[in-house]
Amino acid sequence: MTEPADGALAAALRWAMWSMDDVAHDLPAGRLTAQRCAELIQTFELLARLFRTRAQRFDHPTNGKEIG
Repeated sequence: MTEPADGALAAALRWAMWSMDDVAHDLPAGRLTAQRCAELIQTFELLARLFRTRAQRFDHPTNGKEIG
């Protein structure tokens, strides 16, 4: 069953893909800024939180335990 949290994770993944494409384009051209790096870090941190939450729902030995 799909839950609202799955939609948030899917949206965050798409946002991360777009952000990484943007950074991959800007990096070799020397246009990557400290602010853009910080934004990408925030995106990765959000993804990590969402994946940790999602992983808790699996029937897995780590279920119910802190991950990461």
